Amino acid sequence: MDRAQRLLEDTDLRAEDVAAGCGYGSAASLRHQFLRVRGVPPVAYRRTFTGRAARPALRD
Repeated sequence: MDRAQRLLEDTDLRAEDVAAGCGYGSAASLRHQFLRVRGVPPVAYRRTFTGRAARPALRD
């Protein structure tokens, strides 16, 4: 979940790509878990950070 949060904050990756990069089976699964854990859907969370410049995806 923390990695998904960082990717939403720091990149402009699609939800499907964030989900795949974090081990979720689908964007729907990511949305469900993100809402459950963080209390907001990923799109609303990302909107909070619209003033930040998008950077490439983080590599492990």
